[in-house]
Amino acid sequence: MRVQDSLEYLSETTQQAILVEQRKRFGIADDMDLSSRLQDPHFLGQVWDQAGELERTVIRLFVTRATRGFFSKRSWERETAKEHRHLSVGLTKLRRLGLILTVRKMWSEIGYFMPQEVREQMTLYLLPEPSQAFVSLSKTLPYYIPAGRGIQLDLFGLLVFIRENQVPVTQKGAIHRRMSQKMQPLLSLTDEHAKGLVLPPLNQEPREGLALTITLDLALRLGLIQTSERRLLIQPYQIQQWLSQSPPERWEQLFEMAIQQYLPHGGWWDAFVQIMKAVSLDQWCFLEAQLSMLETAGFALPSEAKSLVTEQWLHLLAGMGWIELGQGDDQKLYWRWNSLPRLTAEEGWFIDPAGAITIPPLVPLQDVWEISKLCQLEFDGPLIRGELSARMLQSYLTAGATEQQALEILRSGCAHPLPEGLIEMIHQWAKTARQIQMEPCFCVRTAHAGFVEEWKQISEFRPFLSQVISPTEFLIPQGMEFALISTLRQFGYEPQVLSHFSALSAGADSTTDEKGRNGLFLVERPWDGYAVENTFPEPTDGIPEIVSLPKVWTQHFQSYHPQSMRDLFKRSVELQLEVDYQLRGQEKLRGTPLEVRVELGYWMVTMETETGKHRYRMEDMERVRIVVPQYLY
Repeated sequence: MRVQDSLEYLSETTQQAILVEQRKRFGIADDMDLSSRLQDPHFLGQVWDQAGELERTVIRLFVTRATRGFFSKRSWERETAKEHRHLSVGLTKLRRLGLILTVRKMWSEIGYFMPQEVREQMTLYLLPEPSQAFVSLSKTLPYYIPAGRGIQLDLFGLLVFIRENQVPVTQKGAIHRRMSQKMQPLLSLTDEHAKGLVLPPLNQEPREGLALTITLDLALRLGLIQTSERRLLIQPYQIQQWLSQSPPERWEQLFEMAIQQYLPHGGWWDAFVQIMKAVSLDQWCFLEAQLSMLETAGFALPSEAKSLVTEQWLHLLAGMGWIELGQGDDQKLYWRWNSLPRLTAEEGWFIDPAGAITIPPLVPLQDVWEISKLCQLEFDGPLIRGELSARMLQSYLTAGATEQQALEILRSGCAHPLPEGLIEMIHQWAKTARQIQMEPCFCVRTAHAGFVEEWKQISEFRPFLSQVISPTEFLIPQGMEFALISTLRQFGYEPQVLSHFSALSAGADSTTDEKGRNGLFLVERPWDGYAVENTFPEPTDGIPEIVSLPKVWTQHFQSYHPQSMRDLFKRSVELQLEVDYQLRGQEKLRGTPLEVRVELGYWMVTMETETGKHRYRMEDMERVRIVVPQYLY
């Protein structure tokens, strides 16, 4: 759970109380809001630098032991059993600073959670320098699974296929086997890349077709497709938004989604991702050295950590085209980031006079989407190739576009002037595009001409306005109706749908709400079922036993009745609290009571001091006082 999502549950009063605590403790004078403050590396650095040992221990536990930064109350008490009272004080202080939030289930089960951005920053303070694992290799090492061309291109190919084909789904939302077999060759992510995934419910999925399942899951979560009337439909508005992102933005979004969905749970897994994020592009890293760095930082790794991280994570990232893997002659494993998915898009395509198109890797995907309407694309590694065809051009024109629009698409991203022969060929194909044709379509009627004129200026509406038949009316082909309704609602319009289409529309909306961006399956998170509790803890929260001690025992160094003396020492033994004490005629001493018992009719107390263990008769104690630890203040 991220900071912004967590703070939505806190009232303004609670957030202000946390900010006041931060200002009081660190002398902060800025006017930053709580969300920005908790994501500010400078502030988190202040917290780490000035944290006491108890607070640092709690931070280490949440980073190295908590699953995705979450402890249930029971697991926290189990983890801190030996020093629960002391560490509860550190926990309370971090809760008052907002670095750890209290969460609760409906039936009152409590937990504690460190938001993602806080946990990631604190992880960096524990890890050694990432350069310790950097290596220089003279050549690219071989590996038995080739890397994919890029999940963004796999998604692109999938979207084009769904746009051009009817893709039915079963009643349970799965793709029919016959259609799956047609779609799988579109992907460079293979089942071999994904077979190591064992998170529930992925471990229940058939291994065959798992790569397609993952790609469809991502497309649904991104909102690029939806299920409606037992078939898959593309979402033009969301596709335009996604394609218009810069490659680094698109990569960041997909990578975070992959972490949330497919990264195995556990503290060391998240920390390994942090190590990966600190590595620059194209820098080779020695995997075993990075795992050793995790152990040095205090993470508990299983003996098979190398094979786990390779099969359950690195193979998936390689299949998505994000990393390259290599194995040396000594069987040691190395990896590096592939820079291509994150480089700025800046290249154009090349078209020969016969209509063959070559699209380099850095052409903006938004431009490639437009040209895919004119030719069938094939992926050749990072390159995309295509060939203009009369059939696709004529289909494009019969959908309402013009010859000039087709030429403009080709010119817009071409690295050179279009060949004259190609222009003439397109002109000839266009002549036969519109002779006599009949096709089902929908008529969209607006209340006045201003709507259509306004929509012409908005790029998301232009795909629907290719057949304007009057100032207030236009036609759309059958199959685009749900996409238009979605786009209208995206911009705040609520269309009135007539005829039999109304039933279909209602069905589409309910399916969208149910599936929406939830993907094909739900990977359970440790904090599922919990909600952030709107609370600001008192400084004494978690130590009620000490708070309830009689103040005379903690504030006054004095003599006591024998029974009160015995009660005081017994209580200090239970709470493991130090005691100041003075024997008759001697100086004041300090020690920790270990045991109170009767021996030969005398009450005896065993004390542990700087000089070792000593046993005293209580009747020889002249004055005593329980010492409240300084860290409580």
